Amino acid sequence: MTTSTHPVTIQRQAGGWATLRIDNPPINLLDQHVYRGLADALGELEADPETRVVVLESADPDFFAAHFDVDLPPEVLPEVSATYPRIIQLLQSPRLVSIAKIRGRARGGGHELTLLCDMRFAARNATVLGQPEITVGLIPGGGALQLLPGLIGRGRALELILSGRNTDGATAELFGVVNRALPDDELDDYVDGLAARIASHSGAALVAAKAAVNRRNLPDPADFATDSVDFVTLLTSAEARAMIDAGLAAGLQTRGPLEYHLGD
Repeated sequence: MTTSTHPVTIQRQAGGWATLRIDNPPINLLDQHVYRGLADALGELEADPETRVVVLESADPDFFAAHFDVDLPPEVLPEVSATYPRIIQLLQSPRLVSIAKIRGRARGGGHELTLLCDMRFAARNATVLGQPEITVGLIPGGGALQLLPGLIGRGRALELILSGRNTDGATAELFGVVNRALPDDELDDYVDGLAARIASHSGAALVAAKAAVNRRNLPDPADFATDSVDFVTLLTSAEARAMIDAGLAAGLQTRGPLEYHLGD
Protein backbone atom coordinates (compact mmCIF):
# COMPACT_ATOMS: atom_id res chain seq x y z
CA MET A 1 0.00 0.00 0.00
CA THR A 2 1.28 3.45 -0.95
CA THR A 3 0.34 6.62 0.88
CA SER A 4 1.71 10.12 0.42
CA THR A 5 2.52 13.01 2.72
CA HIS A 6 3.87 14.94 -0.26
CA PRO A 7 6.75 15.25 -1.02
CA VAL A 8 7.37 12.02 0.93
CA THR A 9 5.74 8.75 -0.13
CA ILE A 10 5.23 5.73 2.11
CA GLN A 11 5.32 2.32 0.45
CA ARG A 12 4.39 -0.42 2.93
CA GLN A 13 5.97 -3.76 2.10
CA ALA A 14 4.84 -7.23 3.08
CA GLY A 15 6.58 -8.50 6.18
CA GLY A 16 6.72 -5.48 8.47
CA TRP A 17 8.85 -2.92 6.67
CA ALA A 18 8.26 0.19 4.61
CA THR A 19 10.00 2.52 2.19
CA LEU A 20 10.00 6.31 2.54
CA ARG A 21 10.77 8.02 -0.77
CA ILE A 22 11.71 11.71 -1.04
CA ASP A 23 10.42 13.36 -4.21
CA ASN A 24 10.96 17.13 -4.22
CA PRO A 25 12.05 18.24 -7.73
CA PRO A 26 14.20 19.57 -9.18
CA ILE A 27 17.02 18.33 -6.88
CA ASN A 28 15.37 17.13 -3.67
CA LEU A 29 16.21 20.21 -1.64
CA LEU A 30 15.31 19.84 2.02
CA ASP A 31 12.70 22.47 2.85
CA GLN A 32 9.84 22.84 5.31
CA HIS A 33 7.59 20.63 3.15
CA VAL A 34 10.07 17.73 3.06
CA TYR A 35 10.76 17.96 6.77
CA ARG A 36 7.05 18.08 7.58
CA GLY A 37 6.45 15.11 5.25
CA LEU A 38 9.24 13.11 6.85
CA ALA A 39 8.05 13.87 10.38
CA ASP A 40 4.45 12.93 9.52
CA ALA A 41 5.41 9.76 7.66
CA LEU A 42 7.87 8.55 10.29
CA GLY A 43 5.35 9.30 13.03
CA GLU A 44 2.74 7.23 11.20
CA LEU A 45 5.13 4.30 10.84
CA GLU A 46 6.36 4.46 14.43
CA ALA A 47 2.76 4.30 15.64
CA ASP A 48 2.06 1.24 13.46
CA PRO A 49 2.80 -1.90 15.50
CA GLU A 50 3.19 -3.92 12.30
CA THR A 51 6.09 -1.82 10.95
CA ARG A 52 9.54 -2.53 12.36
CA VAL A 53 11.93 -1.26 9.65
CA VAL A 54 11.94 1.83 7.43
CA VAL A 55 14.14 2.35 4.35
CA LEU A 56 14.77 5.97 3.35
CA GLU A 57 15.44 6.51 -0.35
CA SER A 58 15.05 9.03 -3.17
CA ALA A 59 12.89 9.19 -6.28
CA ASP A 60 15.76 10.95 -8.09
CA PRO A 61 18.79 8.77 -9.00
CA ASP A 62 21.03 11.85 -9.25
CA PHE A 63 20.06 13.51 -5.97
CA PHE A 64 19.28 11.59 -2.81
CA ALA A 65 18.83 15.01 -1.18
CA ALA A 66 20.94 17.87 -2.51
CA HIS A 67 21.16 19.78 0.79
CA PHE A 68 19.16 22.14 3.00
CA ASP A 69 17.35 24.88 1.08
CA VAL A 70 19.50 27.91 1.95
CA ASP A 71 17.04 30.28 0.24
CA LEU A 72 14.10 29.66 2.55
CA PRO A 73 12.31 32.79 3.79
CA PRO A 74 13.40 33.69 7.35
CA GLU A 75 9.84 33.30 8.62
CA VAL A 76 9.93 29.59 7.69
CA LEU A 77 13.05 28.76 9.72
CA PRO A 78 11.23 28.47 13.08
CA GLU A 79 8.97 25.77 11.60
CA VAL A 80 12.00 23.84 10.33
CA SER A 81 13.76 24.22 13.68
CA ALA A 82 10.67 22.87 15.43
CA THR A 83 10.17 19.93 13.07
CA TYR A 84 13.74 18.65 12.76
CA PRO A 85 14.14 17.39 16.36
CA ARG A 86 11.08 15.23 15.79
CA ILE A 87 12.74 13.67 12.74
CA ILE A 88 15.87 12.95 14.78
CA GLN A 89 13.81 11.34 17.52
CA LEU A 90 11.83 9.19 15.08
CA LEU A 91 14.81 7.96 13.06
CA GLN A 92 16.60 7.05 16.29
CA SER A 93 13.51 5.59 17.98
CA PRO A 94 13.95 2.00 19.19
CA ARG A 95 10.54 1.31 17.63
CA LEU A 96 11.92 1.64 14.09
CA VAL A 97 15.12 0.36 12.52
CA SER A 98 16.08 3.04 9.98
CA ILE A 99 18.16 2.32 6.87
CA ALA A 100 19.34 4.86 4.30
CA LYS A 101 19.58 3.58 0.72
CA ILE A 102 21.81 6.18 -0.95
CA ARG A 103 22.00 6.75 -4.66
CA GLY A 104 23.04 10.13 -6.04
CA ARG A 105 24.19 13.25 -4.20
CA ALA A 106 23.58 13.56 -0.48
CA ARG A 107 25.28 16.70 0.76
CA GLY A 108 24.84 18.93 3.77
CA GLY A 109 21.46 18.26 5.33
CA GLY A 110 20.94 15.40 2.87
CA HIS A 111 24.06 13.67 4.15
CA GLU A 112 23.02 14.40 7.73
CA LEU A 113 19.64 12.78 7.11
CA THR A 114 21.47 9.56 6.23
CA LEU A 115 23.72 9.88 9.29
CA LEU A 116 20.65 9.96 11.52
CA CYS A 117 19.65 6.53 10.20
CA ASP A 118 20.84 3.39 11.96
CA MET A 119 22.54 2.05 8.82
CA ARG A 120 23.63 3.44 5.47
CA PHE A 121 24.21 1.63 2.17
CA ALA A 122 25.45 3.37 -0.95
CA ALA A 123 25.64 2.72 -4.68
CA ARG A 124 29.41 2.52 -5.15
CA ASN A 125 29.66 4.44 -8.44
CA ALA A 126 26.55 6.58 -8.12
CA THR A 127 26.93 8.16 -4.68
CA VAL A 128 28.41 11.51 -3.68
CA LEU A 129 28.46 12.51 0.01
CA GLY A 130 29.66 15.74 1.54
CA GLN A 131 29.33 18.55 4.04
CA PRO A 132 29.82 21.71 1.92
CA GLU A 133 28.51 24.17 4.52
CA ILE A 134 31.97 25.57 5.34
CA THR A 135 32.31 26.86 1.76
CA VAL A 136 29.48 29.36 2.32
CA GLY A 137 30.31 30.35 5.88
CA LEU A 138 28.09 27.79 7.63
CA ILE A 139 28.51 24.74 9.83
CA PRO A 140 26.59 21.47 9.60
CA GLY A 141 23.45 21.99 11.67
CA GLY A 142 21.63 18.70 11.28
CA GLY A 143 23.78 16.19 13.14
CA ALA A 144 27.10 15.75 11.32
CA LEU A 145 29.12 17.51 14.03
CA GLN A 146 27.75 15.10 16.61
CA LEU A 147 27.60 11.85 14.63
CA LEU A 148 30.57 11.84 12.24
CA PRO A 149 33.35 11.78 14.89
CA GLY A 150 31.81 8.71 16.50
CA LEU A 151 31.45 6.97 13.15
CA ILE A 152 34.81 7.69 11.56
CA GLY A 153 37.03 9.33 14.19
CA ARG A 154 37.88 12.93 14.94
CA GLY A 155 40.51 13.44 12.23
CA ARG A 156 38.47 12.08 9.34
CA ALA A 157 35.36 13.92 10.55
CA LEU A 158 37.27 17.20 10.58
CA GLU A 159 38.69 16.45 7.13
CA LEU A 160 35.21 16.09 5.66
CA ILE A 161 33.64 18.99 7.57
CA LEU A 162 36.45 21.55 7.26
CA SER A 163 37.38 20.83 3.63
CA GLY A 164 33.84 20.78 2.26
CA ARG A 165 35.00 18.17 -0.23
CA ASN A 166 32.94 15.34 -1.65
CA THR A 167 33.35 11.69 -0.70
CA ASP A 168 32.59 8.96 -3.22
CA GLY A 169 30.95 5.68 -2.35
CA ALA A 170 34.16 3.66 -2.11
CA THR A 171 35.86 6.19 0.16
CA ALA A 172 32.73 6.48 2.30
CA GLU A 173 32.87 2.72 2.85
CA LEU A 174 36.61 2.86 3.63
CA PHE A 175 36.10 5.66 6.17
CA GLY A 176 33.06 3.98 7.73
CA VAL A 177 30.55 6.67 6.75
CA VAL A 178 28.43 3.92 5.16
CA ASN A 179 28.08 0.28 6.14
CA ARG A 180 28.75 -0.90 2.59
CA ALA A 181 29.19 0.56 -0.88
CA LEU A 182 27.62 -1.93 -3.25
CA PRO A 183 27.63 -2.24 -7.03
CA ASP A 184 24.90 0.06 -8.27
CA ASP A 185 22.74 -2.75 -9.66
CA GLU A 186 22.94 -4.71 -6.38
CA LEU A 187 21.96 -1.93 -3.98
CA ASP A 188 18.18 -2.36 -4.12
CA ASP A 189 18.18 -6.12 -3.68
CA TYR A 190 20.66 -6.02 -0.82
CA VAL A 191 18.97 -3.25 1.19
CA ASP A 192 15.45 -4.52 0.59
CA GLY A 193 16.52 -8.04 1.53
CA LEU A 194 18.20 -6.78 4.70
CA ALA A 195 15.14 -4.75 5.66
CA ALA A 196 12.89 -7.78 5.17
CA ARG A 197 15.24 -10.01 7.17
CA ILE A 198 15.43 -7.59 10.11
CA ALA A 199 11.67 -7.07 10.05
CA SER A 200 11.14 -10.83 10.30
CA HIS A 201 12.67 -10.91 13.76
CA SER A 202 10.92 -10.34 17.08
CA GLY A 203 9.75 -6.75 17.41
CA ALA A 204 10.41 -6.76 21.16
CA ALA A 205 13.96 -8.01 20.64
CA LEU A 206 14.64 -5.38 17.95
CA VAL A 207 13.43 -2.61 20.28
CA ALA A 208 15.54 -3.87 23.18
CA ALA A 209 18.67 -4.24 21.05
CA LYS A 210 18.43 -0.81 19.44
CA ALA A 211 17.61 0.86 22.77
CA ALA A 212 20.74 -0.66 24.31
CA VAL A 213 22.97 0.50 21.44
CA ASN A 214 21.35 3.96 21.60
CA ARG A 215 22.17 4.31 25.29
CA ARG A 216 25.83 3.69 24.58
CA ASN A 217 26.34 5.59 21.34
CA LEU A 218 23.92 8.47 20.74
CA PRO A 219 24.86 12.09 21.47
CA ASP A 220 22.86 14.20 23.88
CA PRO A 221 19.82 15.76 22.13
CA ALA A 222 20.88 19.13 23.57
CA ASP A 223 24.03 18.99 21.44
CA PHE A 224 21.97 18.53 18.26
CA ALA A 225 19.90 21.55 19.32
CA THR A 226 23.01 23.69 19.88
CA ASP A 227 24.30 22.91 16.38
CA SER A 228 20.92 23.80 14.89
CA VAL A 229 20.86 27.17 16.65
CA ASP A 230 24.42 27.92 15.54
CA PHE A 231 23.54 26.98 11.95
CA VAL A 232 20.55 29.32 11.83
CA THR A 233 22.60 32.12 13.40
CA LEU A 234 25.26 31.76 10.70
CA LEU A 235 22.65 31.33 7.95
CA THR A 236 21.23 34.76 8.73
CA SER A 237 24.62 36.48 9.09
CA ALA A 238 25.74 39.07 6.53
CA GLU A 239 28.90 37.13 5.63
CA ALA A 240 27.11 33.86 4.92
CA ARG A 241 24.24 35.56 3.10
CA ALA A 242 26.68 37.27 0.74
CA MET A 243 28.33 33.95 -0.12
CA ILE A 244 24.99 32.17 -0.47
CA ASP A 245 23.57 34.91 -2.70
CA ALA A 246 26.64 34.68 -4.92
CA GLY A 247 26.13 30.93 -5.16
CA LEU A 248 22.45 31.31 -5.99
CA ALA A 249 23.32 33.76 -8.75
CA ALA A 250 25.79 31.20 -10.15
CA GLY A 251 23.23 28.38 -10.21
CA LEU A 252 23.17 26.97 -6.70
CA GLN A 253 19.93 25.04 -6.00
CA THR A 254 19.19 24.51 -9.70
CA ARG A 255 19.70 21.31 -11.69
CA GLY A 256 22.90 22.37 -13.36
CA PRO A 257 26.70 22.15 -13.28
CA LEU A 258 27.17 23.88 -9.92
CA GLU A 259 24.97 21.42 -8.03
CA TYR A 260 26.31 18.41 -9.90
CA HIS A 261 29.90 19.37 -9.05
CA LEU A 262 29.46 21.09 -5.70
CA GLY A 263 32.31 19.99 -3.47
CA ASP A 264 34.52 18.64 -6.29
